Amino acid sequence: MASKPYIASGKYIDRMGNYCKKCKYDPAKSVGEDACPFTTMYWDFLMRHEKLLSSNPRMGMQVRNLKRLSDDAKKDIKSQANAFRLSLKMI
Repeated sequence: MASKPYIASGKYIDRMGNYCKKCKYDPAKSVGEDACPFTTMYWDFLMRHEKLLSSNPRMGMQVRNLKRLSDDAKKDIKSQANAFRLSLKMI
């Protein structure tokens, strides 16, 4: 049984295969018109579940990476994630 929840940013997906090769989104960006939805949602998921994930020793590094983000960056990511969720509800 795995002890690490499996979540991944667009950058990780890009490194692990050729899935991003023809994609219009930039896997390194979490905000903006060309931001990768996987990257945006990765950071949003970590922020929303930071308390729970911080208790998992295998997720410590990922949760600590949140501290590198400014409050403004976190706000922008949350806004981008919410906009993405709303766009999915229109389909």
